[in-house]
Amino acid sequence: MNKMNNLIKKYLQTQDSELLHKIRVLARKQLSKLQQKKKTDISLKQLLKLSSKIRDADVLIQKCKNNKIKTYLIKQKNEEIVEFLKFLNSFSPKIRYSNKSISIKKCKQICSKNFLKMDDRELHKIRILVKKCRYSLNDERLKLLQTYLGEAHDYYNCIQLKKRFKLKHKKEDKLKKRFIKKAYTFCKELR
Repeated sequence: MNKMNNLIKKYLQTQDSELLHKIRVLARKQLSKLQQKKKTDISLKQLLKLSSKIRDADVLIQKCKNNKIKTYLIKQKNEEIVEFLKFLNSFSPKIRYSNKSISIKKCKQICSKNFLKMDDRELHKIRILVKKCRYSLNDERLKLLQTYLGEAHDYYNCIQLKKRFKLKHKKEDKLKKRFIKKAYTFCKELR
């Protein structure tokens, strides 16, 4: 937990988006280790929940590249960050027993799915499962699959924002489909 506390301390001073990313990755890794011991940390889960919109805003500001959207995202991020900073100022681990565990069988089934026929919600669920499998099984091969599905999800979110602002999103739609196809091809090669 020392590493987490140090990252949180630095983040409280800087609100740097890369530090937030490191905090979230470390939280997932720690939760995965706890899950293997049939435990969980409700503070880490809360940290991930409270920081997700902030992290999404950071990513989408880079992806969408539109001033109206950027202004909207910065406003949204600033609103979310207030509660998150309060939470971080009082952060402390809260370990609990849990009967949830990640199934190796479930992890192995990931690449049997046809991502090309899935809707965005299904793909997002698969992406979350890939993250859990990657950290629980310490399987770095899944990092590339996680990246492809993450990029597809980011472009999906960008498309939703552009629709909201009545902007064209053909380029983002093509990129989303390209990353889904890359994920599908990667899994075919992994089998």
